[in-house]
Amino acid sequence: SLSYNGQRCTALKLHMVPTAHSKRFATLLAEKVESMSVGLPWQKHETDGGKYSAVTPLPNAKRITYMKELLSDAISKGAKVMNRDGGKVIGGSESTLMVPAVLYPVTSDMRIYHEEQFGPLIPVTGYDSLDTVLAFGRDGIYGQQVSIFGGDSEQVAPLLDAFSAVFGKINLNSQCGRSPDTLPFSGRRSSAMGVMSVTDALKEFSTPTVVAYKASKDETGTMNANLAGELQKSTNFLQPIQ
Repeated sequence: SLSYNGQRCTALKLHMVPTAHSKRFATLLAEKVESMSVGLPWQKHETDGGKYSAVTPLPNAKRITYMKELLSDAISKGAKVMNRDGGKVIGGSESTLMVPAVLYPVTSDMRIYHEEQFGPLIPVTGYDSLDTVLAFGRDGIYGQQVSIFGGDSEQVAPLLDAFSAVFGKINLNSQCGRSPDTLPFSGRRSSAMGVMSVTDALKEFSTPTVVAYKASKDETGTMNANLAGELQKSTNFLQPIQ
């Protein structure tokens, strides 16, 4: 959720957790967030073993204004900030350094349930039925990636089948991530158009040429097969790419 302060496209934007476990999940997540160091990119923190800041400023004041709008909307409709100082802006009125805020319980009438925040707000919502999760995927406007966490194939299967027509990448028991060098990186709906990957990029700028011959059991077929075999050795065009 906080990859590049939540600004990365692959940062998890909404956590959907079974209601029976949702508060516990939000509490543990809040504890983890509280342990993260907040500061400037070049600042080191002795309390974190001398590491650089894990959470750094947002790029401009407009992003802080938007975070505050989403935060205020969620709180006014019943959500609570689960971690200490969550949503607090550090460094004065012109600062863009915000302490991440874990929000719970988030409900469907809140803006952050539907809008991609691209910032340090971490919404957690509970669900009683997988139909709620399926409806979120079906009715939403985004379609880049989704992460499914679970070990029961009978429960995961309907989600995978439904989401295969909605999201460009489905991650099983792992967070969303980029992989254009090894796997197609695609998106649908308002998230993206097309596919990003080395292989697909080369195909996009290539025009295929086909060399074909008739295969038959007679003398002509044998001659064609022999010719094709010899051409694979003697022409540059039919040489395999090393």
